[in-house]
Amino acid sequence: MRETLLILHFIGLAMGVGTGFAHAFIGAAAGKMPPAEGIKFRLNSLVITRVGNIGLVLLLVSGLGLITPYWKVLPSSPLLIAKLVLVALLIIVIARLNILGRKAQQANPGEQFAKMKTLGKVSMVLALSIVVVAVLYFQ
Repeated sequence: MRETLLILHFIGLAMGVGTGFAHAFIGAAAGKMPPAEGIKFRLNSLVITRVGNIGLVLLLVSGLGLITPYWKVLPSSPLLIAKLVLVALLIIVIARLNILGRKAQQANPGEQFAKMKTLGKVSMVLALSIVVVAVLYFQ
């Protein structure tokens, strides 16, 4: 069962972090386009957000299964606590990005994408930090 959860966890990680990288490159490409065209391009690319959301769900579900044996040692595991805190922060940032994405589809996409740019960078730093802390803890 652990192997299955690990496989699902790594698939979710690839989907989630891959979506973050995709959005970063799409944003860079859109920045080189005329503003109206760049906004249209970014609006059309929001569909890949669903891949990241599915990846996050896979990460959470498999992560809950994988962490079960570690609950007993949680109070004495600062790296594990740090990982869980980073995951909670990432969930909040991704939820905000999803809200901004929906708002961008309804009105003021340029304004929403400007907000998303900063939060996107924060989400990438959080995601990569989670990977580093997990490797350090579970080595």
